[in-house]
Formats: sequence, C-alpha cells, structure tokens
Amino acid sequence: PAKTDQEHIKLVVEQNPQIPDRTACLLNGGEDPTLALFHCAKRLEADGCSTLIVPCNTAHAFLPYLERFIKIPFINMQQAALDEIENKLGTRAKMGLLFSKWQFSAPIFMFVPDDVHQERVMAAIYGPQGAKAGYTNGICREDLISAAEYLVKTHGCNCLILGCTELPLILDESDDFEVAGSRVIVVDPTAALARKVVKTAEDAYAATGIR
Repeated sequence: PAKTDQEHIKLVVEQNPQIPDRTACLLNGGEDPTLALFHCAKRLEADGCSTLIVPCNTAHAFLPYLERFIKIPFINMQQAALDEIENKLGTRAKMGLLFSKWQFSAPIFMFVPDDVHQERVMAAIYGPQGAKAGYTNGICREDLISAAEYLVKTHGCNCLILGCTELPLILDESDDFEVAGSRVIVVDPTAALARKVVKTAEDAYAATGIR
C-alpha cells in the first residue's frame, strides 16, 4: 500500500545463484546447499534484518537445520500458502500439488501427479523448453496443464498449489481457473509469501512507528 518511496519495506537481498541445486541434493545425493544457505542467512542477520524469507520452495527442506543457528525468525512461504488456502476454502479444500519432487512439504495430505504426469511437471521446469531455460509458454505450459488436468479429473482437486518457484512463470495465480471442465483456485506460494511479508512489516510499523 506504499504511496511514496519512504513507505516501502526496507530490504537486504542476498542473491547467490551459485548455491548448489537443492533438488539435486535431495533426489540424487548432489552437493549439500545447507552451508551456503547458512552463510547467506548469517550475513543477513549481521546486516540487522529482523526477519528472513527464502523465496524458494525446495530450500525450505533445509530450514530446520538453519533455524537452529539463526537467531531471527524465518517466514515460511509454504505455511503462508496453506494459510491462504484455509482462509479461502476451509475444510472444503482438496489440494493438488504441482511440484518438483521434494519441493513442498506440509503436515496435511495433498494429491500429487502420477509418475507420467510428474515427469511432465519436471519437464516444464527443467526441460530444454522449460521455465529454467527461460520458457513460459508452449510445451512447458502444455506439460503443466496436463498435470493439472490429471489432478482435477482423477482426484477432484479444487485447489492447485504451484509448489515450485518457477511454475508461476508458466501458470498465473487465480481464484477462478478453468481446467478439465472445473473451476479451481491456483495458489502461488511466492505471492502468498510476499503478502505475508507486507502484513508482517505493516504490523511491525503499527506497533513501533518505525519503518
């Protein structure tokens, strides 16, 4: 809701694209990114940040290790998404998860694609014409929609979670998305995280008068 430059949120950004691939570590025993993530968090802590956010679904698998040694709290993007779903659908929520394996964890049950459609989701992310290669339409969208249709047709999902940071580049967040003859909610955890960050910052300002 900022109307001037001075009303925006103060941010310190630690951007390190050389952090080892989180999915490769979890699925294939690749290089562990925990230490690199830890050093990023410690630098942000030293910069005087009051809260930490990690806009990467996969990296949340490593947060329990970081939280033991970082004094300032993390805002969990996955929990932010689940909170929004609960507010919109309550107990009616029947969630389908579009994700790169290991990229989203929650203490509640979710439906996931079968092996064939999961491979199509992975292709939408990692394929030569996938989101990581810079594509947001064409084959990658067809692959993702195919998996979405599977979740709606097979399991009757009324809510689809874009549980990989790249997927919202292909499919927009929506409260009324038509797929497989049904209307469903599409949730982007990154957008949910952004909304949670703004609310947290506004609450802190209301309490302290300091931006």
